[in-house]
Amino acid sequence: MPLISVIIPVYNVEQHLKKCLNSVRKQTFSDFEVICVNDGSTDGCAQILEQFAAKDKRFKVITQTNQGLSVARNNGLAVAKAKHIAYVDSDDFVHPQFLEILYKASVDNDADVSGCNFCKIYDDDKLPDLNYAKPKEYLPALNVLMNRKNFIHFNVWNKLYKQELIKDIPFVNGIYFEDWVYNCCVFAKARNFVWVNEKLYGYRISDNSIMRSSFNRKKLEDYVVGIHSVRKFYKEKYPELWPLVRDTRIARTVKMMMNSTRRSHNRNLLEEAKIALKKLYNLKLIGYKGLSLPNKIKLFYFLH
Repeated sequence: MPLISVIIPVYNVEQHLKKCLNSVRKQTFSDFEVICVNDGSTDGCAQILEQFAAKDKRFKVITQTNQGLSVARNNGLAVAKAKHIAYVDSDDFVHPQFLEILYKASVDNDADVSGCNFCKIYDDDKLPDLNYAKPKEYLPALNVLMNRKNFIHFNVWNKLYKQELIKDIPFVNGIYFEDWVYNCCVFAKARNFVWVNEKLYGYRISDNSIMRSSFNRKKLEDYVVGIHSVRKFYKEKYPELWPLVRDTRIARTVKMMMNSTRRSHNRNLLEEAKIALKKLYNLKLIGYKGLSLPNKIKLFYFLH
């Protein structure tokens, strides 16, 4: 049984897929399996995946109709055999010591989750040299979620999770920004988190990436779905922690909703955001607490 399962959702990334898979194949830590979930790709991804699986028995391919990133990750996790899980996106790539360093940090600190820094990749496909930074432990892990000074990016692809921790926490299907929702739930369960300030992950910024695409109604609605999903999880599992989460992590989400809507310069979207925020406020899912004074003023504007 491998020590790490690497789950890679794949959808129409023929241009970058080989680099991604090669970066995983050449890891200094070799005791892993790679579960590639082909999410209905219509380009040459299927052939590339078959080639890697034929040459390296650690690579396994699951083929499904196009159902989206969250379903692909969930389906990959369902067949993962290892005690540790890493998620890698198929247009990105990782440092040769990505798994080695995260695994060592996790084992040395008996951490439920370990994470690393990352680089945004535009044209240059290189990661910086290691600086041999000492890992920093957060105990309890929820402190990462609550404390602004301890803010760690809430992506899943720069982390290593214990499978026992996440096996009953699925990704929410069909939404943007699913990572922050997922980690809000995971970090409530996790005992401790270890952060390695090494840039071990290359996150590719393309013209059609979520970061570069304009803010729209779908994204606004998905923020709302995310807030409801987090509230449901905490209501069922950790009701005593909800007020703290609402006034910290959810407050950050409210700030992003307001700022993204204002930057869109879309009058219709602005009106929809006002309606959405009023509903959330009336349900006591959001509030003023946890917002800076400028953002409190913005929220007052949206609500009134």
